[in-house]
Amino acid sequence: MLDPKDWISERQTAGTILGLKVTKWLVRRKTKYQMLELALTEEYGLAFALDGCFMLTERDEFFYHEMLVHPALLSLPEPGSVLVVGGGDGGALREVLKHPSVKRAVLVEIDEEVVKAAQKHLASVHQGSFYDERAQVVISPGEEYVKRWEAEFDAIIVDSTDPVGPGRRLFEPEFFASCRRALKDKGVMALQAGTPFHHPEELTSTLLTLGKLFGAVKPYLGFVPTYPSGMWAYILTGTQRIEFDKDLIERRYRERNLQTRYYTPELHFAAFVLPRFVQEMVEKAL
Repeated sequence: MLDPKDWISERQTAGTILGLKVTKWLVRRKTKYQMLELALTEEYGLAFALDGCFMLTERDEFFYHEMLVHPALLSLPEPGSVLVVGGGDGGALREVLKHPSVKRAVLVEIDEEVVKAAQKHLASVHQGSFYDERAQVVISPGEEYVKRWEAEFDAIIVDSTDPVGPGRRLFEPEFFASCRRALKDKGVMALQAGTPFHHPEELTSTLLTLGKLFGAVKPYLGFVPTYPSGMWAYILTGTQRIEFDKDLIERRYRERNLQTRYYTPELHFAAFVLPRFVQEMVEKAL
C-alpha cells in the first residue's frame, strides 16, 4: 500500500491503484460532504481528489473538460444560457465561457469547500472563470437547484463525480427529468458516464434512463490518462435532434475562435465512433 503521507492515490478497482508522488500537500480535510485532497505532485502538477477519487490533475484536466463541454455547445447555433452542475474546480465553466454567445453561465456546486479550494489553489484550471461577469456560482445540491427552472437553459453540463456519495443523485431519473424541463426547446445536455472498461453498468444504466426522457441520446468517448482505464465515456443528449453536420461544426469552431488543446472538430466526430464492445452496450441499453 502506498504511504498516504507521500502519495495521493485512487483505488480504481479492487486490484488497481493509481498513485502520484506528492511534493507538497495543499489541502487535506473532511468537508461536510466528502474528503477533499489537493496536492502538488512530481509529474502531474496539481492533483485534486474527492473521497479518494481523482477529479483532475493539472497535466491532463483539459482532456476531460474540453470533451465534456465543446461537443454540446458547438451543436447549438448560439448558446446563451448554460448551467454547469458540479464542476466546482471551474474547469468546465472555463470552457463554457470560451463561447462568445454565452451571456449567462451558472455553476451550481454542493460543496462550498471545493469552490474555495479551487479559487485559492487551482488558478491554472479555472483561469479566472469564477470572476467572469457572465458567471454565477450557486452553492446548492444540483438536483435541488435544477428543479427551480423550466425552459431556462440552452445547455446543461453535468460535471459530476461518479454515482457514489453526494454525486449519486445526479444519476437518478428524477434529476434527469428536472434537467429535461429546465432545457429550452432544442436544448442539449452533456455528462460524464464513467469508464465502459471497468464499469459498463454506469454507462448502460445512464443511457437507459436518458433514452426514456430525451429525443436524442448519443454516447461518445475520450481519453483521460489519470481516470480509471484511461477510456472515458460521455453522453450528449437533447430534447430534439442534435446537430451533426461536420462543415457546420468546423465553421462554428473557427468563428468562435475557440482555443483548445485536446478537442478538435475532427475529434468531435471520431469520438462518436465506438469500439464494438461499447457499441454492444449501447445497443442493449437503447
